[in-house]
Amino acid sequence: MFVGRLTIGNHGPLHVREERLSVRHDACRLMYVSDIHLRPRRSEVLCRQVIESARTTQIDALLLGGDLVDARTELGKLNELVGSLCEIAPVFAVGGNHDRHVGMHRVRDTVVAGGGEWIHSSVVHVTHGARVIAFAGPDVTSIPEGDVRVLCAHNPRIWKKARQNRYDLVLAGHLHGCQVVAFEYQNRLFPGAVFYPYCFLSHQYGAARLVVSRGVSDLVPIRWCCPREVILCHV
Repeated sequence: MFVGRLTIGNHGPLHVREERLSVRHDACRLMYVSDIHLRPRRSEVLCRQVIESARTTQIDALLLGGDLVDARTELGKLNELVGSLCEIAPVFAVGGNHDRHVGMHRVRDTVVAGGGEWIHSSVVHVTHGARVIAFAGPDVTSIPEGDVRVLCAHNPRIWKKARQNRYDLVLAGHLHGCQVVAFEYQNRLFPGAVFYPYCFLSHQYGAARLVVSRGVSDLVPIRWCCPREVILCHV
């Protein structure tokens, strides 16, 4: 339901926000999807929205940024979602705090069974044209080699450490934009940024950029001036 800037529920459109790190004609198109929160009576519509967003944006790779499921009963839906997304582009995934409640090993195994690759503590290299793009998970301790280095994380607090580690792009979610946004200032969302210092849309530090998704779904699906979204990054 929409009432002005108020949204209730998950049946409204899923916004695709674009972030451009490169203006080259052969830029790699990455989609970052976080905080899907699959749960009973929501999973069908959320999966359909994510698949449609991926299908219509001509992506080269898709990153799942954690908080994928809220209940074990939805692991089958996650398996189907990953399988459908893998028909569109390679899928790489990390876990979030809600996935730990379900069992990180269960979420990992479900992603892998669906055809995705679990990179929470590993690095994968993808060749795009003449460049090699490195995707790393949040538990990777070494600095990955690659022409473009992307850290796929869940909690944006990793930014403080990651920005020193020569990453070009750090992707995170977790905060949901705090769901209620009164105003934006210097790419921060308020009042959320008063309580969470990384409540950004995006933030540049030297050559590194942090991009924080407002997420696909919430435990309590009510938002004010804070669209549900996925991120399309051009790198």
